[in-house]
Amino acid sequence: MASIRYANRVLLTGLVTILACSVAVAEEKPAAKVNNAVITEPQLIQELMSRHGYAVLETMIEALAIRQQAAERGLSVTADEVEVSYQEARSRIVSSARDPRVAASQIFAMWLAQRNLNRETFRRQVELQLLLEKMVEDEIEVTDQEVAQFYESNQKQLERPELVQVSHITVTTKEEAERIRQQIMAGEITFEKAAQEHSIDPYGRENGGLLPPMGRGELSNEAWEPVREQGFKLKTDGEISPVFETTMGWDILRREAYQKGGTPPFEEIQEALANQLYQARLVQAAGEMRAAIIKIAKIERVIEFPSVSEAVAEVTADSSPQ
Repeated sequence: MASIRYANRVLLTGLVTILACSVAVAEEKPAAKVNNAVITEPQLIQELMSRHGYAVLETMIEALAIRQQAAERGLSVTADEVEVSYQEARSRIVSSARDPRVAASQIFAMWLAQRNLNRETFRRQVELQLLLEKMVEDEIEVTDQEVAQFYESNQKQLERPELVQVSHITVTTKEEAERIRQQIMAGEITFEKAAQEHSIDPYGRENGGLLPPMGRGELSNEAWEPVREQGFKLKTDGEISPVFETTMGWDILRREAYQKGGTPPFEEIQEALANQLYQARLVQAAGEMRAAIIKIAKIERVIEFPSVSEAVAEVTADSSPQ
């Protein structure tokens, strides 16, 4: 197998060649016009290289080194594995926002934008993390004794709030809500399909009406208070609420899950705690493996970028009084 140094030289040389060709081809081609003044593609490329070139190149070097190390070990991940892990990560991101006013796709898009990512770059990050985890997973061990000790030492932190999770449908009139409820109760339409077809709440339409879990006394938006109050009145999973009015319109709820408050018995959460400890150690070990791979890789950076300290010095010099 070619050495990491040789591979990186090829990668970087290729990058330089591509950029050079792009500049040559785009010599006269404008990227934008402002009041008839032209911003050319070479100017755009130079600006992108100046602002983001170092970070992008380092990311590419790291990704290549990780993939090479995985190949040496005979490790790979399938498209299905990446997709499952990607969707699990997306679900965690969306649920952590806990904002039923915003559609799941919008929450995820905002999360990506805040980190200067798009879906494809995030998917590649997921793939690399899976490769790293496969490299170290055989080294991770969690014993029953460690799980029991963790439970005993974290009683307060393991306390859970009382929560209820519901699905909801919001429509504009009481008559429409009553008609939809009768159809659901008669089995003429499923709750999910009714939410997708009739609910005026975009979050509800996208998720079949499913809302994030709600705890007593934790909602800051008063508009959702009637939904929470009605949700806690439902006594069994699957129970359908009467039609009731909110500031958004007329609602129907179905209870999906209920969680009693307090610290749960050890037997109830033993498996979840073991998985939590395992995942924490796996992530830590994967991070250490990532650092080790970069440390031993023979990397030759052909393109030189200004260091952070140099950039700060340049800014300071430019802003100094003349």
